Amino acid sequence: MKKKMHVWKYYAAAFIIPVIVACIVFAIYGITPFGNHNLLLSDLLTQYMPFFKLLRDQMLHHTLSSYSFLVSIGDNTVPIYTYYLMSPLNLLVSWFSVIHLPILISIIILIKIGLIGWSMAFFLKVKYQRQDMMQIMAAVAYSLCGYVALYFYDFMWLEALMILPLLTLGIERLFYKGKWGGYVVALTAIIIMNYYMGYMLCIYSVIYFVYLVFLNRPIKTGFWHYLKVHGSMTCKYVISSIIAALLSGFMLIPSIVGMLSTSKGLFKIWDFIPYPRFSPAVFANLGVGANNFMGRLSHDPSIFVGTIFIMGLLVFWFSKKISKRQKHASFWLVGAIFLGMWITTFNTIWHMFQNPAGFPYREAFMFGFVMIMFAYEAYINGAFKNNRVVITAGSIVAALLVIGYICADIIIFFNHMQQVNNQLIVSNTHLLIAIVFVALTTGLLVAANRYGKKIWYLIFAVLCVEMGVNLYLSLQGELVNGVRQSASFGNQKRFENAYNQSKGIIDRKIDNKKDQTTFHRNDVDNQIYSHIINQAYNQYNDSIIFNFRGVSGYSSTLNMHTQDVLSKLGLSSRNVRRVSVIGSSPVTDQLLGITNHLTILPNGQAVNKKDNRFSGLGYAVSDQIVKTKLKKNHVFINLNKFVQHEAGTKKKYMHRAQVTVNSSNKRHYKMPSSYNTKLMDQIDGYEYHLTINPTITGNQYMYLANANLYNDQIFVNGKPLPNRYKMLGTENVYLGHFKRGEKYTVKLVVTDAIKEKSLLRSFSGLDNAAFNKFVDETQPYKLQIDHPENLKLSGSDFTGHVKTTPKRNVLMLSIPYDKGWHVTENGKKVKTLMVGDGMTGLKLKPGKHTLHFHYRTPGLILGLILTLVGIIGAFSEWFFYRKRNK
Repeated sequence: MKKKMHVWKYYAAAFIIPVIVACIVFAIYGITPFGNHNLLLSDLLTQYMPFFKLLRDQMLHHTLSSYSFLVSIGDNTVPIYTYYLMSPLNLLVSWFSVIHLPILISIIILIKIGLIGWSMAFFLKVKYQRQDMMQIMAAVAYSLCGYVALYFYDFMWLEALMILPLLTLGIERLFYKGKWGGYVVALTAIIIMNYYMGYMLCIYSVIYFVYLVFLNRPIKTGFWHYLKVHGSMTCKYVISSIIAALLSGFMLIPSIVGMLSTSKGLFKIWDFIPYPRFSPAVFANLGVGANNFMGRLSHDPSIFVGTIFIMGLLVFWFSKKISKRQKHASFWLVGAIFLGMWITTFNTIWHMFQNPAGFPYREAFMFGFVMIMFAYEAYINGAFKNNRVVITAGSIVAALLVIGYICADIIIFFNHMQQVNNQLIVSNTHLLIAIVFVALTTGLLVAANRYGKKIWYLIFAVLCVEMGVNLYLSLQGELVNGVRQSASFGNQKRFENAYNQSKGIIDRKIDNKKDQTTFHRNDVDNQIYSHIINQAYNQYNDSIIFNFRGVSGYSSTLNMHTQDVLSKLGLSSRNVRRVSVIGSSPVTDQLLGITNHLTILPNGQAVNKKDNRFSGLGYAVSDQIVKTKLKKNHVFINLNKFVQHEAGTKKKYMHRAQVTVNSSNKRHYKMPSSYNTKLMDQIDGYEYHLTINPTITGNQYMYLANANLYNDQIFVNGKPLPNRYKMLGTENVYLGHFKRGEKYTVKLVVTDAIKEKSLLRSFSGLDNAAFNKFVDETQPYKLQIDHPENLKLSGSDFTGHVKTTPKRNVLMLSIPYDKGWHVTENGKKVKTLMVGDGMTGLKLKPGKHTLHFHYRTPGLILGLILTLVGIIGAFSEWFFYRKRNK
């Protein structure tokens, strides 16, 4: 009984101590639940908060819709669930109100930190069949490592840190004892919880299995010969790996099919060119505070795991108490993971054959894990008792830190000249802090060898302080007037007030009973909400947070047709994961059914521009739309072609304006920082003065191809355009309504020089009269949805009615093309087509039609079959080996 109680206390310590350290840091910064700051920043703000809200709504209404019209203009939700929301801890969302979800995010992060620590302690205890304080220290170092401190903004990845020790233990049990159950369970669990990290751990599994072969094969026995001699063990590993993949098939196959409909199905050859990704500056990451919030998107690998364990790896390699076989095998394990980060080809393969956009070394936690494991082996083998080896290891770590900072300073100097932003280090002051911890740890290790084990309590305390300091420094932000600021935390009370106020306005203005009678989308510029955010905030997923059908969207699972079509029609898109309603025009309003343009000012005043003519999920058009092909960076041509093909006419709708470039010059100016809107960045730019002569009466637009408008200023007749046109992408900019021949001036202050030829074709006008005539003619041919209010909660099943004619025989839906859609009329299947270069369409006979739309998750049936095969395979393997062992 006492032994069980001792074990319980041991695991409790591994869970609680790192949580306490993290809580202290959170309390210092006043982060919820210990203060009024919340973690609504980075991806936690733009993705996890909205997706938590989506999951919460589905759970509270006892639904799990496979398609949602709250995600941009509509998307398959299964990839969102499987990529972001499969952690069992996420089920806690049903216990919290929307305004308290930021508090839940902090709580989940703390729980995950504790579980990571518990997992590491469990691994070391079972693997080495002993229990000591060093294991608790390892739990603290692993759960608060540099990776956790910098990557918790994407906390879906933290599950991988929990599973990695258990997976490693499973591989060892399979290798040494032939017990495969733990390995299958661990690998299946991580694939289900996060298939992206599960894929990485599959690669790690192979690397670690090879490590065990190197560790155990006799000196004169070849690698392949050893595998043949131990064929049963090898087959068991391969079969068990396949079974784990099959068991997760019900989730894995739909996820893969869904992700292939995103940009992740596209590969870039230059991402596979074998060149080094980082310099010796990476050694700066061996100490505390090498990176902070500002460098989360671009940095060297976050491999910090505490000085004692970094030194421990060197002690392992230098000590004579460690056999050459152990050292050589460790070279493979450490080297394979390191090369996987260092060489671009391998790093791209690690990241599912995609060059990661932000957080560039998502596998770095594996490097930290194996460092801790080998350091612990050095400890239990008595290698730390050799003072000479300890001092040598400490000296090398200190030297590497100095080399890292010197290289970083040199590279930063040249990068600054070339205006390249990559955070290699935060401050040279942090080098001194890191050196102090190295000296202190080295000195205490030497003292422990002289004065006894009690000194190890001091070493433990130093480690806890060190990991806490690293977490504290990682949560810092920009340097302002010589003072390092904290990250751009949110304000919880302001968030609660802004959410409640915004929700009330949105419900009254665009979600009342009258508006629910038709399907429509909305353009909401919610300045109450965006003004409480202390960083650039583009309202991408606000439609999910405030429960309205919008257009904007941001996720790694965004349907590529959504981004492709809308960006080619002028809507803002920073990259393939983002699309914004900004840049819309009457042409896209008609296509997408945008009836409300609601602006909510910071003072609570709301202005709504409404046009019910645009309502609807689709409408009948000419069959020319089937062959429509849009060109990148030719927005005006695309808009004109799109309407022409809808109407089946050659009439011109977009007319290029006459442009005169009066002057151009280079200048300096200040703009709000992209990371903190309260700060200012000094910008070098160019100023252009233009005179525009419209050639048609109507809305006038500007589109600067490949321009990043964030730091740009646009003035029309001396008046600045709204700040809304400051995205990190390219969009169609509305300049105003002018008559033909009514000249107006435009002043551009831009960061990049623009060729005069480009300026001459960057302005165009819409023939409003002609387009309005087309809109009016389209009214009888719009798709009428039964109970459109139901499409908010569940968008996977609905019925609609439409009228078609010989000239309007194609129903074009404002739904991105997706093979998951199945349409029937009177029980007969209607084939779906790709129309408009990326939208869903149906070719129908003239007449009135009642259509039933149903979305079936692509790959789900195949996935369920594979899971069934996996279950049969698992039982078969169990039965086969049980019978064989008898």
